[in-house]
Amino acid sequence: MKSIKRRRFTDKAAHWVIKLGGAAVIVVILALFIFIFLEVYPLLKDARVIDKKTFLLSESVIALKTDDQQEIACVLYKKGLVEFISLTDGAVIKKHPLSGLGNALITSVDMADNHLFIGTDDGRLLTVALSFSESFDQGVRIISPEVSEEEPLCFDDQKKPLKSIICKKSDSARVLIASSEDGRLLLRATEETTSLFGRGEKKEVVQDITGLISGAGRNDAPHLSPPDERLAMTPAVTSLALDHFLENLYVGASNGELFHFNISDKENPYLVEKIKASDTAITALGFLLGDVSLVVGDQRGGINVWMRVRDEALASGWALKRIHTLKSHNAAVIAIAPSFRDKGFLTAASDGTINLNHATSEQTLLTITTTAKPATIVFSPKANGALAVDENNTLYLWHISNPHPETTLKTLFGRVWYEGYEKPEFVWQSTGGTDDFEPKLSLTPLIFGTIKGTMYAMLFAVPVGVLAALYTSQFLHKTLKPIKPVIEIMAALPSVVLGFLAGLWLAPLIEKIFPAIIIFPLFILLFISFAIFLWNYIPPAFKGRYKHGAEALFLIPFIIIAAYVSIQLSGYCEHLLFSDDYRRWLNDILGLRYDQRNAVVVGFAIGFAIIPLIFTISEDAMNNVPKSLISASLALGATPWQTAMRVVLPTASPGVFSAIMIGFGRAVGETMIVLMATGNTPIMDWNIFNGFRALAANIAVEIPEAPMGGTLYRTLFLAAMLLFITTFLVNTVAETVRQKMKRRYSKL
Repeated sequence: MKSIKRRRFTDKAAHWVIKLGGAAVIVVILALFIFIFLEVYPLLKDARVIDKKTFLLSESVIALKTDDQQEIACVLYKKGLVEFISLTDGAVIKKHPLSGLGNALITSVDMADNHLFIGTDDGRLLTVALSFSESFDQGVRIISPEVSEEEPLCFDDQKKPLKSIICKKSDSARVLIASSEDGRLLLRATEETTSLFGRGEKKEVVQDITGLISGAGRNDAPHLSPPDERLAMTPAVTSLALDHFLENLYVGASNGELFHFNISDKENPYLVEKIKASDTAITALGFLLGDVSLVVGDQRGGINVWMRVRDEALASGWALKRIHTLKSHNAAVIAIAPSFRDKGFLTAASDGTINLNHATSEQTLLTITTTAKPATIVFSPKANGALAVDENNTLYLWHISNPHPETTLKTLFGRVWYEGYEKPEFVWQSTGGTDDFEPKLSLTPLIFGTIKGTMYAMLFAVPVGVLAALYTSQFLHKTLKPIKPVIEIMAALPSVVLGFLAGLWLAPLIEKIFPAIIIFPLFILLFISFAIFLWNYIPPAFKGRYKHGAEALFLIPFIIIAAYVSIQLSGYCEHLLFSDDYRRWLNDILGLRYDQRNAVVVGFAIGFAIIPLIFTISEDAMNNVPKSLISASLALGATPWQTAMRVVLPTASPGVFSAIMIGFGRAVGETMIVLMATGNTPIMDWNIFNGFRALAANIAVEIPEAPMGGTLYRTLFLAAMLLFITTFLVNTVAETVRQKMKRRYSKL
């Protein structure tokens, strides 16, 4: 009686332990999925305004700047007063009247590198340097603004008002470009030569380059004013943009034309290209971070990003092309403020709307408004805030949360036209050598690489694993059955060891004997046929000494000889078939580049890793086929081979299918072999001789360097979620198919 109770208690305990264990596995899997999803979810969030402040100013503002922490705003009033205002309570911290301005009026301002370049109505240029110094007093951080003025410069000898102005400088040069009220375009450059012995003499160039716009091509009379008739034909200059290389000047005109000048030789600037960028007047120009992409805003509110792209049809080999189009404003674009952190930028329209845009993702992330037409806008240095002043003298401060502007479905899975590329492409490149790098986070090349590596591995592993299982279960003698655990031991080999051997031993070996691999199937077929021929002529008395199923051992020497002969004839084969160099032949004839670490190597290495899984599960499934079915087939006159192919294999197909799907899941998630045995290059090419980069290997490579919570960090978690979902779907489909096949063949 006690034994019965003990048995019942044991059964119930086992029942609940198994049930709780299964439930725990499900809970852990769900928790893992939820954790990954929570890390990915912020990529889906839109930009938002965290806080908004407004301050009323006393006068009209023409320029605006803020410090890195958005604690102090520097405003330049039209009357020539520089004022520093606390963005906490609106209190005035410091005032500085511009002494160099005199009685002149400010007509234009350009702000660059903490400098204000101020154009006046009498043709002068005033340079003002701004700085914010930090100090600590009893643990309290104190920001002290400073202002310094340079001696005013007579920019226009005719003393006409400077309508618009732009200035950029480097260590040894400074370039100023301005358009006057009467339509002239003026250039003033100061260059200082350098040598091994230090700095040399300064050279100053002053030019009127209006003739270039009116069609002169090159400025043949740089120091002379253009003729009146030429000036009358010149479209009005509406906006200017100069890159920090001091080489490329872009001029927007009232007729919608965009002029590109090369001013690398300041004494001989010339027109590179003229395009029709808009049907209406171009009202604003601005470079994105890196000064490669140019944002163009027009009178109708259109916003487009242009870039120079290779074009063999042109003599210069380059052409300006529109690469991104963003959401338009409903009114004229009057200002563009680029981000100092990424390819984002602000655009302001005359109706008071300000859009936060991102060029790479081609999306407008946020729209904010002012009550009147904005006079000036500023993007905070850390790209987490925006400032604007409208015509009602109201200063606006928006604190913005926008952590992942680069990510959309298109940038993650579609073709994107990146800077420096000739067309939209799928690209993964998470880091670069400069701060103005444009992250390229397309997962498509990684998904492609995962599929490519898995496919080549399965092409090698499935036939070998299934046929080996079929032979072991149906033809191999019982005394040789210990070969099965030997094969299963292969599954215990660490993948890092397999990857190490594949990358450092197998890849160079395959490169060396590749022609031998090409001819090996032919020789193995010949030698096996010869072995079978010999076996038929061996006396039965000799063959009788060996048990049925052991004849496979007879083939081993012939297979070894076939491999040896193939290797020995590798050089002759390469000379005969590939003109002495198979790599050059592949490149010249087939257009295929051979990389040492390629999909062939990965196919062998991953295939070697998943063969034990496929073999073991398939062999168990075939051994579980009822012996009565096999005996009935043999009794009806079927040969052992016919029985194996037409009875055993179909009956065991649910198990074989499960084995293949488990092997597929292992191949999809393989990390170290792919990481060490390929070039790890995220390219999309079915060429079997090229490398690739898979999702799992990419996670292993990138996650140590990914800043926690950053876009790259969360994109890698998205890759992990894709692997998770893929494995889940494959296993679900595999189990569904297996159950249907099991019900079908259980009726036999």
